[in-house]
Amino acid sequence: MSQFLRIAIALVALTGCGTAGFMLIEGWGLLDSLYMAVITLTTVGYGETHPLSQGGRLFTIFYLVAGLGVFMHSVVSLGEVVVKAQLGQWLGRSKMVATLKKMQDHFIVCGFGRFGRSLCEQLASRGMPFVIVESDPDVAIVCGEKNWPLVIGDATDDATLAAARIDRARGIACTLPSDAANLYVVMSARLLHKDLQILSRATTDKDAEKLRRAGADRVISMYATGAAKMAQLMANPQVEDFFAVVTAPGKSMDLAEVAVDERAPYVGLSLARSGLRERGVMVVGIRRNNGDLLVPPSPNDKIGAGDVLIALGRVEAIQSLLKQASSPA
Repeated sequence: MSQFLRIAIALVALTGCGTAGFMLIEGWGLLDSLYMAVITLTTVGYGETHPLSQGGRLFTIFYLVAGLGVFMHSVVSLGEVVVKAQLGQWLGRSKMVATLKKMQDHFIVCGFGRFGRSLCEQLASRGMPFVIVESDPDVAIVCGEKNWPLVIGDATDDATLAAARIDRARGIACTLPSDAANLYVVMSARLLHKDLQILSRATTDKDAEKLRRAGADRVISMYATGAAKMAQLMANPQVEDFFAVVTAPGKSMDLAEVAVDERAPYVGLSLARSGLRERGVMVVGIRRNNGDLLVPPSPNDKIGAGDVLIALGRVEAIQSLLKQASSPA
């Protein structure tokens, strides 16, 4: 039970006891008894509603001695609850501002509906930094519990995207429920950051094409993607086991893109000599710096600076490889 609820119950119970006492001892009606109980507890000094009998005066003395202390304690505690709540909000905002100032090479998730929340859980499980942009202030409770950075505001507003540090972001995901809103965010994001990786969800193929033309690098058509996956599983039932391994919560395997820095220890080496397989990582594809895609690559293919490795392996090995790629020796 929350402290606020306990205080409310104590005050109601205290007022109720006083009201019942005056009704029983003096025989007054409900309104007169309630009025007398309230002015007695608050010590406003308006005077007695009706002349008190001897028993009524004794009850008033007892009620004041016993009840005033409880009443004052409840009022002070209520004030503390309000002050702590306001102070907590202020400290939370200050902490959030400080966190956002430090954000770099992160992802921005616009919209915290079912799709957006699932995306955030996936990013968090991979240890990837992200910021949520949502207009509904109620999501602050959930984000606060999970310690997820949040910007409350309209994602279609350039100022909101700026607050989410779009200038230093790695990518943005538009998961708003409206395709029109996603289209607007895509256009704004592309104007604010020309090299930003932009992903968006879409309801129809027609809207998906508009999003691509507006500047989205990848568009996920929910119905088309779901139908394609279902057809694939119907044709190849065992493929579902692979998807479960790399996408399920608590997964043991992971699939990731690893950008190759020029200072990476395996630059210039062939896949066979890179040592990646010994670390539990299998490279299933290489996208060259010029855009060529090698799937599957040959063991003799060399890894070059600027390449992107499509790597499959155990979660720990993939995370170690990603950390090494982000801060090479």
